[in-house]
Amino acid sequence: MSEIKLTDKSKEVFNYVKANGGRVSLEEIVNATGRTARSINANVTDLCGEKKGLCEREKVEVEGQDKPVTYVKLTPAGEAFVAE
Repeated sequence: MSEIKLTDKSKEVFNYVKANGGRVSLEEIVNATGRTARSINANVTDLCGEKKGLCEREKVEVEGQDKPVTYVKLTPAGEAFVAE
C-alpha cells in the first residue's frame, strides 16, 4: 500500500475510532471532538474513499430512532494503519 497522508482533522477522527474499539457512531465522534457533524462527515468521507479505504460507514436501524444510526467502522486496512 502506498503511503497514506491524513490531515490533522482526519487523523483526529481516525485515531478516535481506532482507540474506541474500531466502530463508533458519528454522533459519538461529534460529541467527543466538539466539532460539527458536517466537519466530521467530511473527514469520514476522506477516510472511507477508494484511495485510503481505512474505514466504512455502517447504517444501523435502531428502535426508537427516526433514522438509521451511522457508525464509522475500521476496515482491515484501517486496523493495520498507524497514523503518524
